[in-house]
Amino acid sequence: MKTDWAAALAIAAMLAAGSAVAQTSAAPPAARTAASVETLDYVVQRGDTLIDLATAYMHRPLDYRRVQRENRVANPRRLAIGRTLALPVDLLRADPDEARIAGFRGAATLNQDGRSAAPAPGQTVREGAVLTTGANAFVRLALSDGSHVVVPSNSRVRVSRLRRYAINGAVDHALTVEAGRAESRVTPRRRPGGFAIRTPVSVSAVRGTDFRVSFDDDADRSSTEVLEGAVAIASGQAETLAAADQGVSAAAGAVRLLPLLPAPALARPDAPQTQAQVAFDIQPLPGAERYRGRVAQDAGMIEAFSEADSAPGGPLVFGEMEEGAFFLRLTALSPEGLEGKSTTYSFIRARNGVGGLASALDQRDRRRFYRFRWEAEGVGAATFRFQLWREAEDGTVDGPLLVDQPGLTDEAFTLSDLPPGVYSWRVQGARHRFGRLLEAWSEPQQLRIGR
Repeated sequence: MKTDWAAALAIAAMLAAGSAVAQTSAAPPAARTAASVETLDYVVQRGDTLIDLATAYMHRPLDYRRVQRENRVANPRRLAIGRTLALPVDLLRADPDEARIAGFRGAATLNQDGRSAAPAPGQTVREGAVLTTGANAFVRLALSDGSHVVVPSNSRVRVSRLRRYAINGAVDHALTVEAGRAESRVTPRRRPGGFAIRTPVSVSAVRGTDFRVSFDDDADRSSTEVLEGAVAIASGQAETLAAADQGVSAAAGAVRLLPLLPAPALARPDAPQTQAQVAFDIQPLPGAERYRGRVAQDAGMIEAFSEADSAPGGPLVFGEMEEGAFFLRLTALSPEGLEGKSTTYSFIRARNGVGGLASALDQRDRRRFYRFRWEAEGVGAATFRFQLWREAEDGTVDGPLLVDQPGLTDEAFTLSDLPPGVYSWRVQGARHRFGRLLEAWSEPQQLRIGR
């Protein structure tokens, strides 16, 4: 697939500047015409000649002839100071630029210069490098102009272009999402620089914005979601513009412009995560096919370390997690594969539970002693509350609580001479963590006592 990059960048620049351009599936004819002669204005300085400019800033010294012809310069060695020349961008030389690894978590690899190894913070990344992440792995790439790209879990991204124009230092960068996703926050760039993310079926081009790109190999479909600014997306001969809160699904040379889904909400946003597995219940959102969550140590998701998806109606499960104060970023995905707007929650992860429940009978001096035991789960001192009640034949509670004993510090409690019958018992664990009182009940256990 061959895409006119200049046209895509021109479209994005016009929309970002507030130009009243219609959002259609094909680039306007004016944009395509302008792209074929894209130029950079250069103001002549004292001592400039066309030959010197070509030697310093263009691919070949003889490129001055085209500049002379298109600008109608009579003498290439005599230029009027202050005159503006239109320099064709395709003649301008772009030298190699570099990026660096700003951070990473989990199983990630950097394939560069014929070697594949785990990335290192601060490591230089050059054009042609490939970043690969496994499950719950993230790599953050810092570009030379302050832009950042995050490669989330289960992704493979190639650094396909890192260049800097010799004439004015404008940077021109491009990535290729070969599998999975890439999330970018691009600082505004001077012409003729730009930023683009390719997939096998599309190109998303900008000069400054916040957007995400993903590629689904099974569906042969790419998705672009714009969070801030504007993005021009091209697939085959089709092109379209996406503004903030819009997304584009591209497949088989066709593009669909759609609004992004709103951010979903947690069912219990203030509840601490105390169980063995970290899991969140999500309020149903119309139009959502899946939900996605990302957990990080900071609200900006720079130190992200875990990610999970869930189907509607089911919990968003992350599994085991160390204790601490964390942040959850929550999004919804549409049937077209577009990831919607996000919301971020803070939450406390502090293990607090009661497990290993067991009961034993000890007969002494013609008396029956029933010893109930359990194990505290979590960090720090805990207190316990023991409850026991009688069950009816249908399994429901038969009468009031027979025992309700709070303030226990031992992981055991003994009762004697319980009458025959069916009982249920449970234990609550309570502890103070991160400035909060955490309380959690065990599952009820049944106890049958015969005559």
